Amino acid sequence: MAPAFAVAVAIGLVALYRSARAAITVCVLDVVAGQVSVRRGGLATGIRTEIEDVVARPKIERATLRILRDRGRAVLEVKGVVSAAQRQQLRNVVGSVPLAKLANAPRRRF
Repeated sequence: MAPAFAVAVAIGLVALYRSARAAITVCVLDVVAGQVSVRRGGLATGIRTEIEDVVARPKIERATLRILRDRGRAVLEVKGVVSAAQRQQLRNVVGSVPLAKLANAPRRRF
């Protein structure tokens, strides 16, 4: 009985974590060979164009960019091999736009 309860609690905690994470996520972008695609959420066209400029020179081979809500601001989370200069440029692009504009962009859901 105890192992089954532990498994059920673990599954519940994972589901809760994923749900909370999805609630604060504005959008998720995949970068492959310098090309940006929206995996989840929405992003204003102008901001996407600026992000595409940053990831194209020098070309980022593979990365995931996640824009999150954090205390009323947009925060960028980067996974993958991205130079420190490009990370800062990406943070500057995301930080230059009010969160309301990012959050109200047309959303893509899967």
